[in-house]
Amino acid sequence: MRATSCPDGLVSVPNRFRASALGLRLAQFGLAFLLLCLLPACKPKELQALLEPSRALSTVLAEEAVRLAGAKKQVALITPDSSWGPPSVIVEYLKGALKKHGVTVVIAKAAEVGNPMFSGQIGLKSKDFFEALEKSAAAGAVISLAGAPLLMPGDAERASPDHPPVLVVATAMQGDKMGLRCDPLQLARLLEAKVIQLAIIDGADPVASPPGKSDAAHALFAQNYSILRRPN
Repeated sequence: MRATSCPDGLVSVPNRFRASALGLRLAQFGLAFLLLCLLPACKPKELQALLEPSRALSTVLAEEAVRLAGAKKQVALITPDSSWGPPSVIVEYLKGALKKHGVTVVIAKAAEVGNPMFSGQIGLKSKDFFEALEKSAAAGAVISLAGAPLLMPGDAERASPDHPPVLVVATAMQGDKMGLRCDPLQLARLLEAKVIQLAIIDGADPVASPPGKSDAAHALFAQNYSILRRPN
């Protein structure tokens, strides 16, 4: 598994991940629109091939959530609400992967994250994020499939120091649906403030350490995604 780690007090983000907010939105929408147009025309085997990276992501994400949750056997999810479209297949992939570890899943919040077809803020609003954290106090970890929280200055202090670890999926696609990609610098600030503990982003990291496992799922994950995190 590949991870971008950094020394205490500093979260390192490779230059190749730096991009403007406008560039991120255009890239996110362009890639997602292209894939969403292609999916209906795909044959079953072709469709499954397109979805395999997201299945691999779910496998690795479940392992990371179980590791961070420790002895607790419940993980809470934050998902986009129905205005973003039907739930992505990644939700079922993730539930299945966590079930293999004996972990149950609850939905902490179905958040209204905006509409990518129109101007305006896109992402997980701070009020929804903190509401989800409050509801998930007993969970071992919280996974956001709605991207990273959009915090205002001073908001980070609202998070309880003993809140469950938060894992963020910030990729352009999540299975058969558009994801909520985030500016890596925004993710770095959230990691530095210990609001989140881990973020998965698009793109293999060629300078990361070799993956810890060599099976097909972990190899596919390493080819498509990187993990941003602070060291323990």
